[in-house]
Amino acid sequence: MIESTPDKKQVQPQSAPEQAPWTLHQTLMGVLLTMLPWMALAIALNSVGTTSNSSAPLPFNLDLSGAIITIIFSALIEGAFVIAPFYFANKVFSAMRPRAGLVFDALGFRKTSLRRAAFWIFGLILAIFAVNLLYSAVITTFHLNLQTNDQVILAHSKQEPLTTYATLFAAVFIAPFCEEIFFRGFVFPGLRRGMPVGPAIVVSSLLFAIAHADPGSFAVLFIIGLALAFIRWRSNSIWPCMFLHMLNNGIGAVSILLVMQGTIH
Repeated sequence: MIESTPDKKQVQPQSAPEQAPWTLHQTLMGVLLTMLPWMALAIALNSVGTTSNSSAPLPFNLDLSGAIITIIFSALIEGAFVIAPFYFANKVFSAMRPRAGLVFDALGFRKTSLRRAAFWIFGLILAIFAVNLLYSAVITTFHLNLQTNDQVILAHSKQEPLTTYATLFAAVFIAPFCEEIFFRGFVFPGLRRGMPVGPAIVVSSLLFAIAHADPGSFAVLFIIGLALAFIRWRSNSIWPCMFLHMLNNGIGAVSILLVMQGTIH
């Protein structure tokens, strides 16, 4: 957790790369075994997903069923991200006690300074907001044929409002937890076994952006990945990453809800 009393040894980045207990080879294996099925599923869903030309909402019972399925499906799919991290961490500490504490600590569930974490979270969320505004301006100015994930969700919200609420719930409360364990708890420190911190931040961010299978938002997702990996390095903890990720997705969800209610356009 994040504590209010700063500990200089915990909050300052180490001079030597933080060593993950799993190897670089295990990290790459975890990436392949997790992301290849994920990408295949995402491509398959995108290929069969269609948006109706009608703006009439679905009957309540169908929309409610879709919302329930969305929550369950999201939990299962996002949960797949935590399999490799816990498998390889458990494998490393299989002969040690207390194993559970060592596993969670290795994945980044460590205390860090509340003041420093709040500083970085506030600064990075402002930077992400600025990048989003700039990206939207570039798309509008140059009339780029790009459709972001937010636009796709809004298009579906006209026919499936309850399912849209479920999608936003999963994006705010499920995805940040599972994705941070994988990308910043497992992949980032694992990559540092074989490369300096800068390239590890960039590579983990590229993998994060690719995993979302959202070409229209790839540039923004890459920037978000950079911010999340950076705060992981600075804080030596994955808690600030989860809070920043949840805050970013929450702001996006609120924006979509306001559009759905007609409050903003």
